[in-house]
Amino acid sequence: MKYLIFIFILSFSISASEENEVIATLWQELGHPPISKEQISPVPTPIVRKQEVPVEKKRELSPGQRKLEEIKARNRKLIQQKKVESHAPKNIYEEYRQGLTNLKKTTQKTLADQKQQIAKTRLKWKKSRDKFLKNLSHYKENTFEMQSAAGASRSNAVTLLPKNISLEKGRDYFVVRNAFDISVKDQGRRPTCSAFAGASAVEILLRQKQSDIEISEQYLYWASKPYCQKSPCSQKGSWISYAYDNSIKSANLDIPISRDCPYIRESLPGNETQIPLGSTCQRGAVKIESYKKVNSSQALLNSLNANTPVIIGVKLSPNFYTTTGIITYQDSLVGGKMDEHANGHALLLIGHMKLPEKLNSEGRICYLTVNSWTKGWGAGGYGCITEKWLSMYKVKNPFMALTKIRSL
Repeated sequence: MKYLIFIFILSFSISASEENEVIATLWQELGHPPISKEQISPVPTPIVRKQEVPVEKKRELSPGQRKLEEIKARNRKLIQQKKVESHAPKNIYEEYRQGLTNLKKTTQKTLADQKQQIAKTRLKWKKSRDKFLKNLSHYKENTFEMQSAAGASRSNAVTLLPKNISLEKGRDYFVVRNAFDISVKDQGRRPTCSAFAGASAVEILLRQKQSDIEISEQYLYWASKPYCQKSPCSQKGSWISYAYDNSIKSANLDIPISRDCPYIRESLPGNETQIPLGSTCQRGAVKIESYKKVNSSQALLNSLNANTPVIIGVKLSPNFYTTTGIITYQDSLVGGKMDEHANGHALLLIGHMKLPEKLNSEGRICYLTVNSWTKGWGAGGYGCITEKWLSMYKVKNPFMALTKIRSL
């Protein structure tokens, strides 16, 4: 039992550290001043017990000696008072100037410390970054013309948030609860991004229920392609709503854990779903109970603020592939125009962050997202896409907020 508690505390510590690193990196890249947080010591302050010291009995002084001691005490008090006065500000304006100077020094030190920490974080991600850039062509090849889900709206109305809408959760940024308690994944050389986004959403809800189950992306991709389950097909990509709907209709737990139905990173030409799946892929451990379609910016914000991860479908602009974390509409323009030949990709939104004034044209916030292209993409596998970029590059499929699951 003690060992299990230790593992839980350790994993919580690691995820909390990763969240801090990612948030601080994205915050700085947006051009915000440093985030300042009160440091709380994880170790309780030890209780210091007073040791009893034998009290030495004072000898009685004569009247003359008492008078001499009183004079010495008065002199010590006067000397101490003069020392205090010599260091005190001459007036209230001097005190104000001193306060500003001290504040400036503190801010500069905080900024320098945070820059140093972010540089260390980037260095930690460098190996993954170099490997990702080397394999970037594989990920580009596995984007696709995203197929429309059944009942897809022709006008997904996610646009910029109106200025009169309150962001409510957190003045600067908000992260869906337990969103950093899952790992950044790698879809490899397959167009399975939707299955990965869908699996990560499920696992966040599992972590919110104190479950450490990891589910099978191999199964979810198969379940999201109903026309490729009995006979092989070669059409790339899918949309997760098919797998979710199939799970909702199931009377039993239907989604297996990854150990029972492991994901294969290499594609199988002519057999996208890699059928037949192994018999252990039918051992269900999780079931989707409900999800909501998200068709507006207000509904998207409300879902995230309710600690609900949201799956989105987007077309990818050139700046998305090599971003170091922040994806804006302005940076996506090539020769002043949008990329009309962009292919589709699925992502998972896990929160939002305030934009600085210099990015007002991009909206009020950017949406925190986790990708499935390893920790080499963006900031350790995470990024923040502005409202403007999302409104311009979204696909017509409704976004999906996973609201309820059931598990073993």
